[in-house]
Amino acid sequence: MARFGQKKTLTDVLYSRPVMAILVVLIIFLLVSVIERYKIAREMSERTDAIKLEKEELIKRKGTLEEKVEYLGGERGLEEEMRTHFDVVKEGEQVIILMGEKETKDTPPAPQPKVPWYHFW
Repeated sequence: MARFGQKKTLTDVLYSRPVMAILVVLIIFLLVSVIERYKIAREMSERTDAIKLEKEELIKRKGTLEEKVEYLGGERGLEEEMRTHFDVVKEGEQVIILMGEKETKDTPPAPQPKVPWYHFW
């Protein structure tokens, strides 16, 4: 019978209002902590996705830059880049400057619009 009384006092203590209040406060603290960790995990996931996209773009850019470096490493690529950026010619080459078509005196002038008689007003 003594054990039966001890169990009753133990359950009375566990189910008392102060113990329940402490448990509720602990649960609230744990819930707030879990929510904060969840927010941090979502933010890190978004950052990871953004970094993966940036990494893919950088890999593509690296490929194009490597191709350009390889192209410029050759004599033809270097020459072409020098000709596009600077006014350079090789020995024995001549520069040709193309101009627009020149008007000849044989072409009639463009007709002038007729001025109406009331223009002086």
